[in-house]
Amino acid sequence: MNTAEIDAFMARLARFTDKGASYDEAERLADALVARDRQGDDRRLCLECAHLQGAGRWRCGNWRHADVGREALARDLVLMLQRCAGFAASVNPPLSEGRQP
Repeated sequence: MNTAEIDAFMARLARFTDKGASYDEAERLADALVARDRQGDDRRLCLECAHLQGAGRWRCGNWRHADVGREALARDLVLMLQRCAGFAASVNPPLSEGRQP
């Protein structure tokens, strides 16, 4: 990983553990997102979104635009790469959106 990828990895790791993921799970997800960024994949995790509220028991603060239920987001949904109309980044933007290595 280059410096920008390491910075994004560390920011994501902190965000994901703050939001209730175990350290091992957060590390696995943050590592997978490095690969996602390199491939130019435009899907996101709910864990990356500024609208995700709670830690472990999650809810979407932008549920109407995201087209999800307001309360109790399923763990599988929060941890799944997806395209979301209500997404707003909470951590460093991926390399494919203007950050250069």
